[in-house]
Amino acid sequence: MKRLLRLFPPVALAIVLVSCSGRSSIPPGPLPNVSGSWEFIAASANNPGYSTNIEAALKEGQVFVNGTYQEDGQISASGQQINFVGFSPAGAIAFGGNCTAATVNPGNGLSGSISGVGGSMTFTYTENGNVFNVTAILDASNQSIDSGTYTEQAAPAGQSNGSCNGNVDPTVIDSGSIVGKIVSKLSGMYTGQICQPLDTLCSNTPDTATATLSQSGSNLTVNLLLTGTDNASFTLTGLVTGNAFSVQGTFQGQVVAYYGYYELTYDSLTNANDIPTLYLVNATNSSAEPTYAGTLTVPQTL
Repeated sequence: MKRLLRLFPPVALAIVLVSCSGRSSIPPGPLPNVSGSWEFIAASANNPGYSTNIEAALKEGQVFVNGTYQEDGQISASGQQINFVGFSPAGAIAFGGNCTAATVNPGNGLSGSISGVGGSMTFTYTENGNVFNVTAILDASNQSIDSGTYTEQAAPAGQSNGSCNGNVDPTVIDSGSIVGKIVSKLSGMYTGQICQPLDTLCSNTPDTATATLSQSGSNLTVNLLLTGTDNASFTLTGLVTGNAFSVQGTFQGQVVAYYGYYELTYDSLTNANDIPTLYLVNATNSSAEPTYAGTLTVPQTL
């Protein structure tokens, strides 16, 4: 990159040097606003094929400067603002993440900071009490990160981590790469096969379902139309974080609940991951690993 050097008269140059010697005379540039719905994908280097999607409604703090509020670069997500979806090489989805609970602080959260436009994004996130450190760089738009890394923290003395991303031994420190971006609101119409809402084991003939999604803020509405074994329509509502959601409603007088996740899947027509797809799991099942209820996609045309 070429550097331009502007020549000043000697007196003017002296004035510039004096004014620059006092750091307080140069106001810091404003920090970008990165608040929004993010999805971070942490891919394990220890066990390829295992990954954890961190779904977070990031909040950025503010400070009052010269009569206006400005972003302070401190980011966080806690409680219902963060969720985890785990993936394994076999294609299974684990709602809640790929880590079993640690013996200390078995909660979820995220906190960290950004340094500026196109600068660093560093944060720690806690998945079921297991703590991970992340270092990455914001892109120029401040809406994504690429080529980041994550490393699991060792458990405090007298405590133990859970098993994460296929590591059977909980003392194994998991690490890998991480990318992330701001995601759009969930919307659109999806069709596919789905198990009967009251069949928690998915043992009966599945229905054909059409799901229409609408998101407002952190609230998601799913209108389901079933044909086949069941011929009915009903509405599910709940919270969405990033691309993951949990919704419930009433079917034939009984409460039904689903976990859901949205992603782009492989399209053989374009050889790219560009098919909008929903995964639905019957959350009414009381077993530790909920059974799939169905996979729905946006209809494709040739």
